[in-house]
Amino acid sequence: MKKIIPLILLSLLLSGCNFVQKEEKTVAAKNVKNNSTMSKNRAKSISDIYVPNPQVSDDTTLLHKGQVLKDEKGEVTLEAIASLNKTYTIGPIEMKIKNVKLIKNLPTYSLMDYFHYYTESYESFRFIKVEVELINHSAENLHFGPVSHLITSNKEQKEFKDDFYIEYLGGEIGPNASKQGAMGFIVGKDSPGINGIELTTSDVLDEKHNTIAKAQTIKVDFNK
Repeated sequence: MKKIIPLILLSLLLSGCNFVQKEEKTVAAKNVKNNSTMSKNRAKSISDIYVPNPQVSDDTTLLHKGQVLKDEKGEVTLEAIASLNKTYTIGPIEMKIKNVKLIKNLPTYSLMDYFHYYTESYESFRFIKVEVELINHSAENLHFGPVSHLITSNKEQKEFKDDFYIEYLGGEIGPNASKQGAMGFIVGKDSPGINGIELTTSDVLDEKHNTIAKAQTIKVDFNK
């Protein structure tokens, strides 16, 4: 009998180890599955992929003040930039602002009609471009807009409806999903010169449009 007891204890010990290992594998598998789901839903960042806007020249290579680019959509000049790469948390929403740019745009003749809707100076104008990535860390559909309104340092105000990029960054964002893109706001006031902006997000709303996180105001200064 004394010889049997150690064998029984050893058997119980091995069974316990196998159970723990199975539990660990199950948890690890769930984590991999969850991470995989998040990876599938998450949009690539602006640095990974750029989808050209049909109305505006691709300015992703313009990172220094004074740089100029010409293409079939016209000519753009970078007048100022704030390279932030900063992340802000608004409730369950994570918002990364990559770059904020002040750009002068001379659109080609075929695109002037499009910009005529937004400004009388459609042949030559300046605009603020805000590049963002949004991530919904909750398990429900949320409603959020990265720019509800903004005000320039020379007190010109713009609202989300003035965005001419129209990449649908506002509105609904799915559970554990993300969006990335840009918003563009034409500015007309140029005196004094613009040296920064202050933007305010929307509130974060749940599926029933109840507020679950208040809007955040972010100040951005252009690099000197």
